[in-house]
Amino acid sequence: MIIDTNFLSYDFMTDFNGPKRHFPEPFYPSGLFDNQKPTYKYGPKSSEYPNLTLPCTLHDDNGNSISDGYYMVVLSNNMKYLDLYQSNTLKARVKVIKLVEKMYTQEELREESEIIGRMERAKLNKKLQKYREAEEDLLAFKDRVKANSYAEIFDSGKGYYILNYNFNGKKATGIIQK
Repeated sequence: MIIDTNFLSYDFMTDFNGPKRHFPEPFYPSGLFDNQKPTYKYGPKSSEYPNLTLPCTLHDDNGNSISDGYYMVVLSNNMKYLDLYQSNTLKARVKVIKLVEKMYTQEELREESEIIGRMERAKLNKKLQKYREAEEDLLAFKDRVKANSYAEIFDSGKGYYILNYNFNGKKATGIIQK
């Protein structure tokens, strides 16, 4: 069979600049056009909980496993488990062996009490504008404390992984056997 290479290169070059003729529907090229912006105007709300990058596949005694990837870590309501969620689906539970609540530094406690004192003084003096400013400062303080949250996992070298979690003044530690 003889193939004319001039025809192939010509066909390639004509289709290179636009949608290919032999597809029934024109394809949508990846990337952004000039009139599109890389951010969403009304995007989905991001999660407040810390994310964990699981470095390896974990197995349990029953043969179940969770693969490596990104997981959202949430402390359960009864504070006995660390729940690992992926795409808002519960994938695993890790038993909490150590829990410490209200872990704030002295500076954070002093700042929070100062803001609450400003709110109470403004409420007593009936200064609505100062009360609203203090209320906004308190919300900003709480957001800053939440920004210091984390979840991390590391290998202890003794046959188990240690999962550390810190969010909203609660610090929890769990152990996962290899």
